[in-house]
Amino acid sequence: MASQREPATAQRGSPPVAAVQQEFLFVDSAKAKSSQQGRRNARAFVMRKVRKERQWSTSKYAARQRKSPENASPTTTGTPDLSTTPITSTPSPPIAFPGTEFFPLFDPSNLLVVKQELCSECQVLLCRPGQHLCPRCMLFQPPAPNEEPDNSLFDPFGTMPVDMNGDVSVLLEHFVTEMAPGIIAVDIRNTSHLMRSHWFGTAMSNQGFMHSLLSTIALHRHVVGRGRLETVLYHRAHAIASVNTSLDNPDLAAGISDANIGAVFNLLSVEETLASPFFGHLRPDGDNPDQRAIHLHGLLKMVELRGGLMAMESNRILQAFILWHATAHAVASFDTPYLPTTDLLSAARNMRHPPGYQPHICRHLLECCAIVQVQESLTTLVESALILIADLNAWFGDANSPLDPLGMQNFSCVLECMLLQWLRDREHMVCPLEGALCVALLIFTIRVTEAFNGPNHVHMLHFQASDRLEKALSATSCTNWRLCPDLLLWILAIGAISAEGSARHPWFVYQVSLACAEFEIPSAEALLDRLRLCGWVSFKLDKAVGHLWEHAVNLRLEPSFDTGTVGPLQGKVNSPDFTDWQNVDWSTLTSPAAETMFSPGGFMASPVDGSNGLFDSGNGFVFSHNSPFYIR
Repeated sequence: MASQREPATAQRGSPPVAAVQQEFLFVDSAKAKSSQQGRRNARAFVMRKVRKERQWSTSKYAARQRKSPENASPTTTGTPDLSTTPITSTPSPPIAFPGTEFFPLFDPSNLLVVKQELCSECQVLLCRPGQHLCPRCMLFQPPAPNEEPDNSLFDPFGTMPVDMNGDVSVLLEHFVTEMAPGIIAVDIRNTSHLMRSHWFGTAMSNQGFMHSLLSTIALHRHVVGRGRLETVLYHRAHAIASVNTSLDNPDLAAGISDANIGAVFNLLSVEETLASPFFGHLRPDGDNPDQRAIHLHGLLKMVELRGGLMAMESNRILQAFILWHATAHAVASFDTPYLPTTDLLSAARNMRHPPGYQPHICRHLLECCAIVQVQESLTTLVESALILIADLNAWFGDANSPLDPLGMQNFSCVLECMLLQWLRDREHMVCPLEGALCVALLIFTIRVTEAFNGPNHVHMLHFQASDRLEKALSATSCTNWRLCPDLLLWILAIGAISAEGSARHPWFVYQVSLACAEFEIPSAEALLDRLRLCGWVSFKLDKAVGHLWEHAVNLRLEPSFDTGTVGPLQGKVNSPDFTDWQNVDWSTLTSPAAETMFSPGGFMASPVDGSNGLFDSGNGFVFSHNSPFYIR
């Protein structure tokens, strides 16, 4: 009997080693699906292990195991009572999914553990655990709608000088996505980041500048139909108050800082736009009608106190905006710019060429000028134009060009101002040929550096120059051009391209047609070959020459084609034409539309009736022919 009890006692005192060490149960899933006994075995194994390891188990066997010290396993001997010892180890897995430790949750063969449901969409296929759609229906689900923009993205650390809210975030997003990228007209690849680094960077540290920038952005959005004028006026008022506070500062440096000058420039841009007839009835009562003149006078005084435009090297984009603005004013009025000549000469000498770069200019145009004995001062401007042409060809033709787009844009503006200055200084001392060459250089420089991307546009900006060019050419004859026919072709082509859409365009096309017949030019390619000899920007003008050739061919086929029209190929100059050239009052050629619609620092692109105004659509946000401020 004793020998029989000893094994029994040993069996009750400590469980078999295999039972303690058994942590896995190998189940044939194929048999488990069709065998109820297999599912019972698996379930019994899982629940037995859980009851042994959980102190909260309701099993009587587990309760006896906790009370009996002789039944403690070797791994728990000497362990303090868990009821009085805080549990700091990793908690046990939740009981909600017993069995996931042994059977992968998403294994389709383990249907015995997780029950799958039919798809709520197609009611045919099964869903994965925890999902209400099958994989096929989830694949064809439409994407979730985008979340509302986070207003903290522009100011994550709360450093903005103005309160960030939804309206301000919308304005800044509009600036970053639509206004800043195309700020430099010749920068077709948007390589410059000065608008974000210098312009917006200055606004981040100055409240007045930020409000003035927000006012210009709001005005741009209002013009394109996406904003309210009240937002413009709100930020304008805050900007004016901040600028006045800075000007009252005893520290002169604060009053003429980059931020304060930039704020005044932005306010000037806004005022020039609000002064247009389109906004006349929308301006609030009590607005000062002389606000634009006040801002312009203040801007010029601040620039003077800084030591001139070229002394403002700390912010190149601000420096460029003032130069572009002055150029747009000068071209629209066909008059000298409001900037001092010393600033223009300094800017002209500040052409930024990388080390080792040498512009490959065309000498043929200079040779033509020498043949007809063009004045040396004008020949110098011709050479500057040829340098610009060489730089533009290198820039447009090479994506890796080391040239500076802002430097080229500035140089083109300086060249335009100096050409206008040359005309004004020699109003009645130049011959018609020199006058025609100077005006053609002006039109050409504007055309190859403006932001327009279409093949041809109607530009009132060019019409003023086209009128003067036609009068100058009508005061010449074939004798003047006999020794330099390529120069005449170059001037006529430029005049015809710039006048397209105007009443003078047929006259220029007719003269081009006569010249091509006279000089035996059979095709548009042959015409382009002759034009490239004198200096040409193919990227900007080749397509326009193709259109010009089509017009010329069609004109020859018309029954009214007449070879007796006055022009540069006439046998002699009629006395009235030459007298008209000598006595013309060029100041009267500025059209009323140019004066009323002019907004180089503003945002008005075209009149309300839909006809094209002085500045058409392009890239940026202030409307001047080659300034950054265009509407797309």
